[in-house]
Amino acid sequence: MKKKKIVLAMTALLMLGGTAVYAAAPQIKGTIQNFKYVLNGKVWSHSGKPILVNGQYYLPVSTVKEATKTNITIDKAKGTVHIGEKLKETPILNEQVKYYNTALTRDDAYTGDFKEVILTKGSLPSVYLFPQGKYQTLVLDICAIEKDATIVIKNKDTKEELKSLFVSQDITEQIEINITGMKQVEVEVQGKAVVYPSSHYK
Repeated sequence: MKKKKIVLAMTALLMLGGTAVYAAAPQIKGTIQNFKYVLNGKVWSHSGKPILVNGQYYLPVSTVKEATKTNITIDKAKGTVHIGEKLKETPILNEQVKYYNTALTRDDAYTGDFKEVILTKGSLPSVYLFPQGKYQTLVLDICAIEKDATIVIKNKDTKEELKSLFVSQDITEQIEINITGMKQVEVEVQGKAVVYPSSHYK
């Protein structure tokens, strides 16, 4: 097995409620291992290589994140590694949103208990969300109006369809979907619908 020597700046990790806190980073030697990955019984290709340090194997964050669909983000400023969902919910309108045949409206015919909502209009409207890989889960609160609608959620980066859901008229549905690692998500509405600002990331 071909091995390559490297020097790593390893951090001492203290696991605390899904968040790791690190201290000083001493330099130690490690060896890259050219192992093959098997994911759920099938050969899986990933560029990240395991590293052997003092008898223990370490996997790159990107490898673990993609294989387990668990979001892992590193906050260098605070010195923390966040693993999994955020405890605090972040409204989708707190992050970048773009609209195609949709718009924010304060029309009280649609807002209900909210100040403003996202209202679809025109042909094949879409809402483009930009979680930028910071979150594990997207929760959408959405209601079809005037008639039944179909909601199609896509990973905009890969064009992969993540979920397609039929929504009955005047029934508010809550859609929850794993968006680990995704930078852009498209919510396509086949029909007319309202997306409520209670929709959030976590």
